[in-house]
Amino acid sequence: MAKYFTLCFLLLLILSCDEKRVPLAEAKDCHKVWTCKGGDKCWQDCKNQFNGRGMCDLYTAPPVPKQCFCAYKC
Repeated sequence: MAKYFTLCFLLLLILSCDEKRVPLAEAKDCHKVWTCKGGDKCWQDCKNQFNGRGMCDLYTAPPVPKQCFCAYKC
């Protein structure tokens, strides 16, 4: 009976410890925006300057220049 109780107690302890794990801190997402000079140029500039992912916006109003949106980890 004592072995059964010890086994249940250890199992309960393992399960309860698993839930209390502290999550790892992750880097915050940052963004930069500048006038787009082409999709490839936007991607390269973002990668070289910030080690991020850059993309020109697809849809803009005619008088507004296209923008390069760069997302990277701070």
